Amino acid sequence: MKWLEVTRDDLDFALASIQTGHGSKEAAQDLIEYFHERMSNGYSYDEDFLRKLMEYVFAEIVEGKKSADQAFGLKSVRGKYEREDTTERDVTAAACMVLLIRKGTLWLAAKGDTANLLFPIDKGDKAVERAYQKYRAEIEYCPDEVLLDMLGPLADTPIIKLVMAG
Repeated sequence: MKWLEVTRDDLDFALASIQTGHGSKEAAQDLIEYFHERMSNGYSYDEDFLRKLMEYVFAEIVEGKKSADQAFGLKSVRGKYEREDTTERDVTAAACMVLLIRKGTLWLAAKGDTANLLFPIDKGDKAVERAYQKYRAEIEYCPDEVLLDMLGPLADTPIIKLVMAG
């Protein structure tokens, strides 16, 4: 039986996942399978935990914070979906902005040039701006060579070669 060795810590971790929205769909499915399998086969289950889970779910629904599917963790709350990790892209964007500005490009032009390197045309200006704000202080004193390494393949683009040629 798949759910025979589940501990209270496992159940608490799954509930925490649902409450925070991190991995909640998988955690929700696991909890539903656990209770279904245990109940349908006549096995004991953690009644205190079930009460804790249902108190949370009912409170979220009654207080109008979430739909039933969202409260159980089966659907993401609007705006709270799991986003891809953009750290590498963001550090690259900040490094590109720092390098371009250091070489004399105006801030607005550097933002646009960087966005054009990383995103489809006319997209990404806000993401580049946020990345620059987030990482600038950490990388603005890096030497040009380090910034170029951070750019990876973007270091070979015409705009970067042009500013580096000086």
